[in-house]
Amino acid sequence: MKNMQNKKSIRKRILYAFLTLIILTLGYFSLYEPNYGGLIKKQDKVLVFAHRGFGNLAPDNSLVAAKLAMQSNMDGVDVDGQFSADNEVVVFHDLSVDRLTNGTGKVSSKTIAELLKLDLATKYGKGFENAYVATLDDFAREITPSGILMVELKVPSSKDTGIEKRAAEIIKKYNAYENVYLSSFNPLVLYRLKKIDPRIRTVFIFMDTNWNPELIAEIKKEDLVNLPWFLRNETIRRVIRNIVKPDALSVNNEVDEETIDALIKKGYPIFLWTIDEESRLEWALNKKPYGIISDEPIITKKLRDGKE
Repeated sequence: MKNMQNKKSIRKRILYAFLTLIILTLGYFSLYEPNYGGLIKKQDKVLVFAHRGFGNLAPDNSLVAAKLAMQSNMDGVDVDGQFSADNEVVVFHDLSVDRLTNGTGKVSSKTIAELLKLDLATKYGKGFENAYVATLDDFAREITPSGILMVELKVPSSKDTGIEKRAAEIIKKYNAYENVYLSSFNPLVLYRLKKIDPRIRTVFIFMDTNWNPELIAEIKKEDLVNLPWFLRNETIRRVIRNIVKPDALSVNNEVDEETIDALIKKGYPIFLWTIDEESRLEWALNKKPYGIISDEPIITKKLRDGKE
């Protein structure tokens, strides 16, 4: 009987010790953040990225738009990637094709062959008849020789879909480690990418919200699927950064300014998004982030070059 009680007592002590260790570790990670030590080196100038490829001048997330950005001497383009039904990474923003094409249905339910038949120019206007849904492979081949390709991998769950493995294969195929940045709101995506290939440059995307229940209630259902509200808390994000160790951060420009300043001071390469108004662009440029993602990249570039 005494032996049984002793064993139970030992198990309890081990459990308490384990829980204490977890609490102390999380507490340490939530309070302490080391200086940046990732793959991306500091630039002399703020880089300008065209949002959604150059989505304000050409069809959203199209290769035509991205090429236009490169012809306009942008430093890079920011696009979105998701998995097709036949496990290929396609560059497309919405989860469904309804808004941006002449088709209907989810991107994930269509094969590459089916997606290629869709017309990206239908709802945009004349002059872009050659715009089609392209793959990450297409973008890596066409864009990375002349600029940086930032791709947000849209994975709205914890499930390992295999998109990280396929994206890593494409980067390796073109030896595009320096010119492809893979970003995500989902920290598990970034963790898996580094496990697959530590040379891949990862970017953790985040934005803020208030703990106020009324504000949380206003967040759209689909937004909650893509971005759990608890990831909007800086203390939790600090823990995630310590564990996942992203190479850069893509920060919504409405995030608390003290947080932005602190992260820049720590040496993190910060991308601020999505900034379009001239006064706000001036504010962002004065912060000297690593890059700015904008729907108005031409204006952004002019303002930046005027400060040099």
